[in-house]
Amino acid sequence: MSRVKAITLSTSKDEPCWGLLERPQQVPMPDGSIRLRWVQTVSVVRGDRIAHWETDFGPAEDFDEIPPLLIPSFGDDSVGQLQELAERHRHDLKWALRRKERLAQSTLIAGILRQVEENQEWIANRSQFGPGISVQRNAYDSTVARRRLRQGVRA
Repeated sequence: MSRVKAITLSTSKDEPCWGLLERPQQVPMPDGSIRLRWVQTVSVVRGDRIAHWETDFGPAEDFDEIPPLLIPSFGDDSVGQLQELAERHRHDLKWALRRKERLAQSTLIAGILRQVEENQEWIANRSQFGPGISVQRNAYDSTVARRRLRQGVRA
């Protein structure tokens, strides 16, 4: 079953808006190619259906730092109010800077790699005797260690 999206040919800044969505979207171009563009979709009521008005702001690469934005409204806000909020969001780099800051501070990947190495040492029943010396102790069945490790992860 295919759905047809109702569109509108114009909107007014004062009419009630039923939501705004800004995101990268694949758009067919006049030359037949499909390109990723930054598109704003405004939803308004036309008759008894919700219709959509789309604005193309250009290549999505120009908005790499901006996260997608969804503002539900249910007719409480006007089209102009939501477009103003979206404009402010599009030019605000607060969240992009915060994301870069968090990535720089993150130790998640290094911690996971260290944990995997420690688990492998534990499963192999190895002892560490100073820098660079790890020795396997006596004959050891690693299936018990693997089982204990899995049970610890599930708990």
